[in-house]
Amino acid sequence: MINVFDQRALYELHLNSCFAAVREGFPHLSVHEIVNPPHDWFDAALARQVAMHLMITELKWPKRRVVENEDRSREAINRALRIIDARLGSLRFASHYRMMAERARSFIAFQTLAEEDVA
Repeated sequence: MINVFDQRALYELHLNSCFAAVREGFPHLSVHEIVNPPHDWFDAALARQVAMHLMITELKWPKRRVVENEDRSREAINRALRIIDARLGSLRFASHYRMMAERARSFIAFQTLAEEDVA
């Protein structure tokens, strides 16, 4: 059961929803490969960058919180944001990104509504 007033639990729900949505968007990758991209797996690194971009840009988590919780450098997070912002210039990528963002939001809504129904 998720406590929507618990920032850590809410962060984890949002992060897991982003990873699940990105996993659907990159079906050839496992969630583990997205969370910890193997060296030289550029598609897995891109997928992780999409997840971080979703957390910060779409779900409005502060960059500082994402940097701390994901144990990444500020530069790595800023690089991810720049790369995905640049890729959003492509209409196909932007459309695919929007689908992943909507899917992440639907995962979040499903989890929070399911919790309310139980209570």
